[in-house]
Amino acid sequence: MSFAETKPFFPLVAAHFFTFLIVGLPLPVLPLYVHQSLAYSEAVVGFTIGLHFVVNMLLRGFAGRLADTWGARRTTLTGAVLASLSGLPYLFIAGSLLPDELKLPCIFLSRICLGAAHSMVGTSTLTWGFSLLGPNHAGRVIAWLGMSMYASIAFGAPLGLALWDAWGIAALGGATLLFPLLALLCALRKPESPRVPKERAARLGSMLSTVLRPGFCLTLHGVGNASISAFIALYFASEHWGQAGLALSCFGLFFIVARIFCGEIPDRIPGRGPALIFFSIETAGLTLLALAPTEALAFVGIALTGFGCSMIYPSIGVELLRSIPAEGRGTAVGLFTAFQDISFALTGPLTGLLIPLFGYPSVFFTGAACAALGFALTLLAAKNQAYSKSYEKKA
Repeated sequence: MSFAETKPFFPLVAAHFFTFLIVGLPLPVLPLYVHQSLAYSEAVVGFTIGLHFVVNMLLRGFAGRLADTWGARRTTLTGAVLASLSGLPYLFIAGSLLPDELKLPCIFLSRICLGAAHSMVGTSTLTWGFSLLGPNHAGRVIAWLGMSMYASIAFGAPLGLALWDAWGIAALGGATLLFPLLALLCALRKPESPRVPKERAARLGSMLSTVLRPGFCLTLHGVGNASISAFIALYFASEHWGQAGLALSCFGLFFIVARIFCGEIPDRIPGRGPALIFFSIETAGLTLLALAPTEALAFVGIALTGFGCSMIYPSIGVELLRSIPAEGRGTAVGLFTAFQDISFALTGPLTGLLIPLFGYPSVFFTGAACAALGFALTLLAAKNQAYSKSYEKKA
């Protein structure tokens, strides 16, 4: 696909980037503010951070259906407005307009608003991108939007901390209010996607049965990703390795490298072959990370995991979308992505129970086992599909 053909998609990538900047902004700030300034416990800190992601997960299917019936453009722009409004509670807190006992509920309101915005923008931009570039380039759409999200969160976290150090929570509120408005300017002039009449739109229940098997494979893949995000710094510290700060950067770098150089593979190679390849790479990377006797080999394991994790969502997602009619793509994408959100929500608490018993490597062995199971289920689905096609030809 030529640059001229791809060009209409770039403002959408920019809008996606500016919206997701505000997902990263509060991640290092809110734990400090809630624990140190408001004097709440670590459990409350965890609930505060996780609230946004739970809301995002619960609303994914609804956001996808909204993109189908209401229009992906309108859903994206509405989500950007909601994202901007999530900055207002921080400004109320900074202006000393609230007593201390209302500050935490105000933060909860911001997190709920941001979670709703995340689900709307994250799902509808994918649907909008499919409309702009066509279903034959779904892999490219998924790859580039996913890459912009990871880049924005990676950039937003240190920016949020710098703003907090310089001007306090008022700066967090101001930046949260501003960046989604830049997203609006990027996307405002792009054409609307085709809308589906409500009576023709896919129902969430019926679509869930279609998405369930590939979605479960996506959940299994996400365990490794979430394990590294949650525990890699503690793992490095327990092994007395000195470059823990670079571990997540290494994961993110190879995640982006894979999206740049392999982003079109799912479009060009039909079937489940690409997913099998990247599941294998993720499994190998997590196993090496768990067994690594040296810091250098641990970094190799992280790099392999980031590379493999990067392309599993596009590989499974593109194959799923080939079986979904146009009027149901938004709903399918929303429900499908919710399965990845489930792994991010549950992996930390559940695998954390293993650490006191078996140490940090057990977390990465669990991720490797889940990736291997994802490989096995994907291979089984591929064999069943090949058998069905063979049977149809004989019939």
